[in-house]
Order: sequence, then C-alpha cells, then structure tokens
Amino acid sequence: MRICFWSTSFQADNQALASYLSTQTGAQVLVALDDPDRYLQEPVTRLLPFGGTLLDRQAPDTLDAIAAFAPDCLIVDNHLPKRRLAQRLYVLWHGYGWRVDDLSTMKKELRKLVGNVELANRDFRWQAFGERDRAYRIEHSGFAPENVLALGSAYSDLLLPGAPLAPHLDVSAVRAHYRIDLARPTVLLGMTWHHGGALAHWGDDAELHQKLAEHVGGLGANLLIRMHDRHRYERLEVQRMEALASRHAHVQLKFKNDHPDSLIDLLLSSVLISNYSSLLNAFYYTRKPSIHIDPMAHDGPNYRRDLRWGTLRTKKLQDPLASWKLLPDDIGGLRVGSFSELLAAVSQGLSDPACCDAAARAFTERHITLADGGSCERISRALGSWLA
Repeated sequence: MRICFWSTSFQADNQALASYLSTQTGAQVLVALDDPDRYLQEPVTRLLPFGGTLLDRQAPDTLDAIAAFAPDCLIVDNHLPKRRLAQRLYVLWHGYGWRVDDLSTMKKELRKLVGNVELANRDFRWQAFGERDRAYRIEHSGFAPENVLALGSAYSDLLLPGAPLAPHLDVSAVRAHYRIDLARPTVLLGMTWHHGGALAHWGDDAELHQKLAEHVGGLGANLLIRMHDRHRYERLEVQRMEALASRHAHVQLKFKNDHPDSLIDLLLSSVLISNYSSLLNAFYYTRKPSIHIDPMAHDGPNYRRDLRWGTLRTKKLQDPLASWKLLPDDIGGLRVGSFSELLAAVSQGLSDPACCDAAARAFTERHITLADGGSCERISRALGSWLA
C-alpha cells in the first residue's frame, strides 16, 4: 500500500505510524511536512530512522509529486490540503487532550474532499484514541459511527517502557543538541498556549518562572522549557522567556517552530509540568511523574487565547469548564492549585519517580485502546483491511 502523510506537525502519532509503516514490506510511505531539512537536524532522526520520503509541504511541486506517487490513502492530523490527493482519507488527530474542539470548518473541508462524513463513508476514517474518544467524536463531532475507529495511540509504542518499538536512548548521541547538562535529571515544562501566561494566574509570570527555575536548580535538576511556535506568543513574552534561559545554565528554551520534535525531550525528562497540554497524555505512557497546573485554581477571571488570521486574541470566559471535554481531575498524575503546591510537587516527582505510575496506568486504561506496545501493528492491519 502507498500511504501519504500530510503533516502539520510531523511528531507524535503520525510520526510513530509513518516510521513504523516505512519499515514494513509492501508499504511505501511519503510524508509532506513543513521544512523537512529542519526536521532532519533534530536528534530524533538518530533514534527513530524513517525509511520513506520527506517532501516540503510548502514547495510548489509537492502536490504534483504526491499525485505522481498516487497514494492509496492520505493521512492528516488537524489540517487538510486544498485538493483531494487520494481516494481515501484517514485522520490521526494531533493529541487527545482535555479541550473541546470545534470541527465545523474541518467538516466542511472534508465534505469537499471525500463527501459527507456524518453518513457512513467508505472513503473516510477518523482514528479515535479509545472508546470514550470514539463516543465523543460521534456525539460531539457528528461523525457517523461507521467512520470512527478506536485503535489507540501509535505514539505509545515509542514511550512505553520495554515496548518492542521503544527506542533505546543513548544520551551521548543527543548531548550535542542540548546546552543543559544531561547528566542531571530534567524537568520538562510543556505548557499549552491557550491559557495565556503559564503562571500568570498565580501572580507575576516572570517572577514565578524565575522562582521555579531557582527551585529546580536547587534540587540539582535542569528546567527544559518547551513552548509552541513563536508566533503564538506576544513579543514581550518571548523575550522574557529567552532572558530567563540566558540567565541560567541549567535552563534551556525551545520553540516548536525551531525544534519541531518532542520525542527526545519526553524520553530524557524525569518530570513533566503542564497546564493540561495534550503532551501530558503522551507522557503518561512513560509512567514518569506528571504535574498538572490547574488554570482555574485562582480567584480571578479565566481567559482563553486563540490565533485567528495571524492575530492573537484573548477572550474572557464566563464558564471555564464549558471548553473542557474531560474534567480537570481526570488525569494521570499530580494536580496543583497554587505555586507553593507546584514547587512541592516538583520536589516529590524528582525524589519519588514512581509516584504517578498507578495514576498514569489508570488514565491510559480508561481512555486509550490497548496501550500494549502493539498499536502501530494494529493500526497498520486496520489500514490494510480498509484499503483492501
């Protein structure tokens, strides 16, 4: 079978599945992504070899190259091409997460590419992470039940300890890509950008980030800050975070547009802190400690930030929970409601690496289909059966 990935972000589930399929007899894989040269500079290429073809999604001849490849199926994450590139289209959504998403625009685009997806459609499949996610996609997103498959997470195969496809991380092979000392434990700060300033609901954002960096350093650990693309933040916010990293040898700052891959960061890190980014769902597979900053745990108003037509917009929320599909206590780790609780949780996570093992396993069992190390194989079989 010939599979083409149209990737807004070549990471997580589509990265894991594409890499797996590229090693399978009888499968040809082509991936169209933004700036493939930058991706090839990432340390993940040493750890997760890809045997297919990479094309620049923005290059003027890419659509013609895909047409010549004649894929049996196009796999997308959260954005669609302007024209139909294959008879059949398969969606691997970019993370599970807690947030309600509005697919009204995407459904209109899908109708133009493959027809009505609210009815049984032989040319369309949406892969759900588990049965709860499948029910959500049917009831909330409006897809016909026949079009939604609960097949799990391909990414889990790379993150589950001891899984057959889990890569062995040789720290010496990736050390040159980090300015922090990888002999120290690392705390990964991976925040969603939708809530605005990551710690601002507890006080002065810059001051609290400084105190967090000092606390982590005092425990003999690194702070690796992984942010979204630069254009999703205010200029002063970017400058403030860059200044923080420049002041501390144990702090490193990454932006997604500069460093598109996150797999090595997840494998290297001992603890993850986030305000409910879907990065947490992936980290659960590692069974390592995760800390959830509750963005609603304060006395003031709640806000949501979005990017519309290249402009950042901030909206005050009347009912913050209305935008959540999972409750804030449905998690696989520690939950904190104040800055002092955050510092205590960081200390706990570094001193007790197994403190979230049971919670992470329980979340995965509730929400993800068979995170057992065989998800890529299961998805591959399902694709082959559907395309046949």
